[in-house]
Amino acid sequence: MENVDNCERNKNRLVALILSMWFGVFGIDRFYLGKWKTGILKALTLGGLFIWWFIDCAVLLFDAFLFSLGKERGMVKDAKGKELKYGLSMYRLKNGRFERDWFR
Repeated sequence: MENVDNCERNKNRLVALILSMWFGVFGIDRFYLGKWKTGILKALTLGGLFIWWFIDCAVLLFDAFLFSLGKERGMVKDAKGKELKYGLSMYRLKNGRFERDWFR
C-alpha cells in the first residue's frame, strides 16, 4: 500500500499537461514542476519561439498516455527527480488488468 504523504507530494501529469498547453509559452509548466531556471528561460524566449512549448506538450501528452497503458516510470519528472502521478484516464492498464488511477 502506498504512503499517502508520498502521493500528495508528487506532482500531477494532467495539471502539468494542461499548464503546458495553455501557459507553456510562459514557462508555467516548468515552474509547476519546480524547474525554475528552465521556466525563466522558457518564459523569456516565449517557449523557445513555440518550438520548446510544442515539444514539452508532446512529451507530456505521450508520457501521460503511456502511463495509462501501464508504463511504471515516466519520461517527465519534477525538479527533485520524483515520478509524476496519474495518466490520461481514470483507469489504467496494469499487469493485464484495469485499476483505478485517479481516485484510489
